[in-house]
Amino acid sequence: MFKYNRKYLSDLATSKLPFLWEKRIAIVLVIAAVFLLYLFRNVIEVLVVMAIFIAIGIVSMMYNRWIKVSFGFELIMLGIVITAMVYGRIPALVVGIVALFFAEVLTDRFTYSTFISFIGVFVIAMVAPIFQNTSITWVGIWMTLLYDAIILPGYILLGSSIWRSSVFFITHILFNVWVFMFIAPGVFRLLT
Repeated sequence: MFKYNRKYLSDLATSKLPFLWEKRIAIVLVIAAVFLLYLFRNVIEVLVVMAIFIAIGIVSMMYNRWIKVSFGFELIMLGIVITAMVYGRIPALVVGIVALFFAEVLTDRFTYSTFISFIGVFVIAMVAPIFQNTSITWVGIWMTLLYDAIILPGYILLGSSIWRSSVFFITHILFNVWVFMFIAPGVFRLLT
């Protein structure tokens, strides 16, 4: 027969049974996490894509740490244009500003003239979404030309040599034409 033992029942009620309470809490937390991921999947996708473009943009400019001539080999423009076309102006602006800021800081190239590049990033992030029904290749090439048309005179007016600015201008256009012809269409299709 069952013998009533108050101390035993009290200890049982206050103890943590590993197969009951801890597993229940873990299951509830997993279900809540899955539910939240489902609810906010679009926001999470945007944040992940932004983080990837920021990281790619920063890494693409790390060569400036060792090479003192600034070539136009960077993938920040790709990140700005694709983010602007897929997710809008604000995410594109964040991608461009954060990637450029950290790339310049990590390569010890952040100067007062860098603010001209921030102006160019702002303009590209605001203008690119206007061309929603245009090919990503053409939008990217035109945005590269617009960006260079903004920053080139600014850098020259702030004392950059015409030779160094010309090297950047030519390599930036050629590199981005290649990027927007061969890489951007695939990335754009993947995100849309």
